[in-house]
Amino acid sequence: MQNSFYDSADRFFAQECTPAQLRLIEQGSDPKPLWETLLSAGFADGLLPESAGGAGLTLNDAWPIMFCMGRHALPLPYAHTMLARAWLSQHAKAIPEGSVTFAPFQVALDHAGLTAHAVSFGLVAEWVLVQHGKQVWLLPAAEAIVTPSGGHGTLDANLTWSEAVVQRSQLGTWDEPQFRHLLALSVAVLIAGAADRVFEMTLAHANQREQFGKPIGRFQALQQQISEVAELVFGARMATEMACRSQDWQPTPMLAALAKSQTSQAVARVSAVAHAVHGAIGVTHEYDLQLFTRRLNEWARVGGGQSYWAEQLGREVLASKQNTLDFVRSELFLEAKR
Repeated sequence: MQNSFYDSADRFFAQECTPAQLRLIEQGSDPKPLWETLLSAGFADGLLPESAGGAGLTLNDAWPIMFCMGRHALPLPYAHTMLARAWLSQHAKAIPEGSVTFAPFQVALDHAGLTAHAVSFGLVAEWVLVQHGKQVWLLPAAEAIVTPSGGHGTLDANLTWSEAVVQRSQLGTWDEPQFRHLLALSVAVLIAGAADRVFEMTLAHANQREQFGKPIGRFQALQQQISEVAELVFGARMATEMACRSQDWQPTPMLAALAKSQTSQAVARVSAVAHAVHGAIGVTHEYDLQLFTRRLNEWARVGGGQSYWAEQLGREVLASKQNTLDFVRSELFLEAKR
C-alpha cells in the first residue's frame, strides 16, 4: 500500500505496540503508559478541524491510520477515540484527555443507575460515550463497576454507574442514533487491518514450513484455502475503504453498516484457515497468531455482528425501491458529494 499515512502509522505502531505489550495489557498491566505514547503521535485529534487544534483530516485521510491500528491489534480504543473526539467537537462538548469508547447497544437505565453491557474496550477505556433512547452521556470509566464480558484476554467489559454519576454526566438528547455507525465503522476498519496481518502471517508460514521436502504453501489444497482468505481479506479492506471515502469526519451510515457486515462475515473463515495452516502452534500462548485471531473474533460481534447489519442494510434497500447495486451506487454518490 503506497500511502504516507500508512507507512508512518505502520512503523509507529509496530515499534510502540509489540506483541509483548499486547500480552501485558491483556494480563492486567496499566494501559496508561501505552496510551500516552500513542497520544504523542497526534493521531487522536486527526479528525478535529484545525480551528479546534486538530489536523483537519477527512475520514478518507484517516482510514490508513485506523487500518494500521488493526494490523497491530492495538489494545486501546484509539480509532474509537478519533471519531468520539470529532463528534464531541462538532457538538461543542468538552473533550476529555483520555481514551473514549462507544456504548450504543445493550444499555439498561433504571432508578439505581446505568449499565452498559459488552462495551468495546470497556476494560481499558477511560471514558464511555453512551446512548440510551434519545439520551447521551459521557461517563468516566474510573467511576464504574467494571466486569470483563468476553473470553480469555478480553478487553470488553460490562460497566455500571450510579445514579449520581449518570445525572451529572448527561450531554443532552438527540433524535437519531449517534454512535452505532461510528462504532461499527471503527471496529470494521480494525477487523480489516487485523485480517490483513493474519493473512500476512499465514502466507509467510506456508512458505517457510516444509513437509515432505517442500513448503506446505506449494500443496494445492492449502493454496486454494489461502486464495480464499486473500479474497476475503481484500474484500474486507475494500468495504472499509468505501465506507471511509467521506470528505469530512462522518461516515455515510449505510456504508458503515456494509463495512461491518462484510468484515464480520469474513472473520470466521479467515481465522479457521489461518489456524489450519499453522496447525497446533497457532493456538499456543507463545505464538503471536492467537493474539490477532482472538481479537478478530471479539471484534466480529462488537457493535452488531454480520446478521444485525445485514438486516439493517436489507431494510434500507427495500425502503429505497432500488436494486442492491443501484442502492450502493447511490450511497457512494452521497458519500462523494458530502
